[in-house]
Amino acid sequence: MDSEGYVITTETCETNIPGIYVIGDLRHKYGKQIVIAAGEGATAALAAAHFVNSKKEEGKESD
Repeated sequence: MDSEGYVITTETCETNIPGIYVIGDLRHKYGKQIVIAAGEGATAALAAAHFVNSKKEEGKESD
């Protein structure tokens, strides 16, 4: 978290914990609007799906 209590994330809403994403008012950003939060939700969902798929691929490679 930053000094103001917001969770620090990447542009894809990922935290420093792999597979954990934060959206909406928990993130520090200029505009705190429901539309931004909804868009970030979509971004985080896509990034999370990519994370899960990459873990599945890693599992197939180790078989």
